[in-house]
Amino acid sequence: MLHICVVNPSRATVARYRHRVARRTPAPAAPSAPERSRRPRTQAPEPSLSDDVVLSDASAVRALAHPARLVVIDALYAGKVLTATECAELAGITASAMSYHLRALEKYGLVRRAEARGDARERPWMRAGANLSIRLGDKGSRASSMAAAELLIANSVEIDRQRLVAAMHADAGSGDDDTWSSTTHYARSQLVLTPDEARALITAIDSLVDPYLAEHRIDAAPDGAVTFSASVALARDIEP
Repeated sequence: MLHICVVNPSRATVARYRHRVARRTPAPAAPSAPERSRRPRTQAPEPSLSDDVVLSDASAVRALAHPARLVVIDALYAGKVLTATECAELAGITASAMSYHLRALEKYGLVRRAEARGDARERPWMRAGANLSIRLGDKGSRASSMAAAELLIANSVEIDRQRLVAAMHADAGSGDDDTWSSTTHYARSQLVLTPDEARALITAIDSLVDPYLAEHRIDAAPDGAVTFSASVALARDIEP
């Protein structure tokens, strides 16, 4: 998963949060894949998703920042179409609790109902746009906007931390199986950039990750491919 967050409190747009999930789904025939990985992945229809969903209200951002909702938003904005039950399994909560969260996300225009499948007993959910952007500062106080952006970033980073630690433990417990050795990676670097170079670097990272995004590979992943999550944070060092 690639979360690119740009926070600039000196301008009207204080946060931009794009959901771009570098997700490679397992081959359907893989016997060791968990049951949920073998479920069909249905990509959201693109013709109606040409525009970004833009949040400009701090209360909407606070609603999005709930950890269970962030996990589901990640999946839906990767192109998945999921029922409330499937969303609940992803987030580790009950289906009834997830139904409440999905209705809240629907209220703010983040998700919407998809076409019914099969016997239509449970209509699935899908993303409401191609990307999700947050542009705070136009409404409400600056303090409220920044607090909402900080909550969103804190909970997003915590989800990333949990995924990284889980991958590290899985790697450590793999024994002699070196199939996935050297595939979990975390790095911190100090860069020296001009403003133009920083923007160019963000564009370059987007371009590098783009071919592997779930929305491009969700129905055509190579044999042996599995889910990966990737996070990139670029922030100026601000002296105290």
